[in-house]
Amino acid sequence: MKQWLLEVYRVWWREFRLVLRDEGVVIFFFVLCAVYPALYSIIYNTETERNMPIVVVDYCRTQASRELARRLDATPEVRIISYAANMQEARELMYRKKCYSIVYIPRDFSQCVARGQQGHVSMYCDMSVMFRYKSMLMAMTNVTQEMGGELQKKRLAPFTYGGIGLIQNRQIPIGNTAMGMASAVLLFILPLVIQQSMLLGIGMLHGGSIERRRRNRGYDPMEEPAGICATLIGKMMCHQVVYVVPVVYVLHFTPMIFDFPQNANLLHSVALAVPFIIAVSFMGQTLQAFINERESVFLMLAYTSVIFVFLLGVSWPRFAMSRFWYVIGDCVPSTWMSNGYVLMQSSGATLNQISHYFYMLWLQCGVFFLLAYGVERFVSRPRYRHWQKKAAADPNALQRYDIIKNGVG
Repeated sequence: MKQWLLEVYRVWWREFRLVLRDEGVVIFFFVLCAVYPALYSIIYNTETERNMPIVVVDYCRTQASRELARRLDATPEVRIISYAANMQEARELMYRKKCYSIVYIPRDFSQCVARGQQGHVSMYCDMSVMFRYKSMLMAMTNVTQEMGGELQKKRLAPFTYGGIGLIQNRQIPIGNTAMGMASAVLLFILPLVIQQSMLLGIGMLHGGSIERRRRNRGYDPMEEPAGICATLIGKMMCHQVVYVVPVVYVLHFTPMIFDFPQNANLLHSVALAVPFIIAVSFMGQTLQAFINERESVFLMLAYTSVIFVFLLGVSWPRFAMSRFWYVIGDCVPSTWMSNGYVLMQSSGATLNQISHYFYMLWLQCGVFFLLAYGVERFVSRPRYRHWQKKAAADPNALQRYDIIKNGVG
């Protein structure tokens, strides 16, 4: 046991020195975690659109239609910049980007309301930016519901106590009190940034080891002789230590700096991140089987970031996904980490209340450890022994392989 612990320590210290000496890994492990969350948060600020310019086409021209337009203009989401004489004039304003929505009030609007029938108001929105569409639709919905409730209240006043309406409509945001896109989206993205930075850095470290072996006849001068388990756990412990500061910064200080929901306990967030970092570390060591040089990590991981974003359930709910993609999402540590983290930050859930996500991350730690063990034992180490035998028979074999592979010889 003492010898095994010494091997773990040596691997940890070797990996730690490699991390600090490699500029590319330092960029992925530290700079990326520092810049990306801030960059995404700045891009999404401000979170909501206010005073969106709209045009009203009022064919009714009655007190009811003017009241509708007045209340619409009083909302914080939109502002009326003009009253167009007809739809053609309003469309011209929209084509020139003077406005982003047209509100059309038909001639019979007031008559329908007076007779107790349903009055129709049409809104034509520019869908090029979802922020704008959301703000304009929310303003129109709130105004029409409020006016409809008041009209219904007047008709039912003789039958209700004190003239109080039967149903009261009130909008109270919970969790995401700002009702902003950044507060809804970026809390899912923050753990994914940590995962992708770790996978990129781990892949680049392995790619550097592969390149050193090709230059040194299959041997890595920086390698510490150790068993498979000691190697895997030593590397994992290095990643755990390195990511203490990035995890606290990304998961705690980033929401604080940009005023995102902050209802989570810091200790609970860090406790949830512990199995997450372990699972991602073993996941990165599993994916080493597909990396042959430092540049391979960009081809393998850069294009998977978008897929991982969709698998989180931030743009489309996970329960509505097909069974195939649902299972694929369950295999990614960021899926469990992001959903649990959002529940803590937005709803104030404790670690006990999201214990399912916590236990699933620990289950992934075990699964990815077994996969990483299989890759190290049956893929990586046999490959290194084959290279050493090949280089012993022909010292220039590995260099020629690099030249032919890169198409320069």
